[in-house]
Amino acid sequence: MRSLLSGRRHRAACAVLLGGALLGVSAAPASAAENRAPHYYLALGDSLAAGYQTLPGGGSEVGHGYAQDLARTLGERAAHSGHAFSFTDLGCPGETTGSMINGGCPYPHPYAGAQIDAAVAYLLAHRHDDVTVTLDIGANNVDGCATGGNLDIACATKGIVTAGQDLGTILGRLKAVAGPHTKIVGMNLYDPFLAAWMTGGQGKVLAGLSVPLADTLNTTLDVVDALHGVPTADVAKAFSTNSFLPLVPLAGQQVPLNVDRIMTWTNMARGDIHANDTGYQVIADAFLPKL
Repeated sequence: MRSLLSGRRHRAACAVLLGGALLGVSAAPASAAENRAPHYYLALGDSLAAGYQTLPGGGSEVGHGYAQDLARTLGERAAHSGHAFSFTDLGCPGETTGSMINGGCPYPHPYAGAQIDAAVAYLLAHRHDDVTVTLDIGANNVDGCATGGNLDIACATKGIVTAGQDLGTILGRLKAVAGPHTKIVGMNLYDPFLAAWMTGGQGKVLAGLSVPLADTLNTTLDVVDALHGVPTADVAKAFSTNSFLPLVPLAGQQVPLNVDRIMTWTNMARGDIHANDTGYQVIADAFLPKL
């Protein structure tokens, strides 16, 4: 006859085995559901996020930029791992940090009111999902500060300060509603004013002055991102913004590398500050290590 102790051991062992079996049964459906869960990508910002650029023969297009390049790559990654994928682009050409918060983007957009409100609603609806968010904003706060071959320092300084303050508000609202599986990545900016170098004389002076201001704006964006725990895609570095050397051949002359990047990767040759297809892919590639 078994002792009382051996009976207790037998019951305990059975309990352990039963518990393990129950855990195994409950874990399988959760794992399967997780594998089926879609991945979401939300693009926020201005014309760069919207994928705006002018066309060689005239006119313009929207929807062919870095966010679309990223969506293609993220969609391929999701498909490879067995996940569905959904892409939403709320970027609005002409958006400043102020209009992103208060509304009033001058270009037709797919939401009512302010972009930040639409973004908050989106994140609340997907609070428990796997969400990637990219954000570029601040360029339009300073782009109007260079006219007629001159750079308005006071205008640029005010724009940079406002961009930093407003970006803090934007990121604060996004982070407040972001779920545990939401990743937000910001970006800094290339310097389109470097194209003035190609006009010679005063244009070279303007190009030289533009870089310290671009650095100040980018440092502001980087610091505000970091204060909110948001990594920054280093687009300025990808475009060699600070590289006045080496000199490289372009249009029959030797120009600084940073000038070549702007003339080759944007549409500044026809006065359009927006990236071209190559430049948008460079921006997308700068995001990828942060995602």
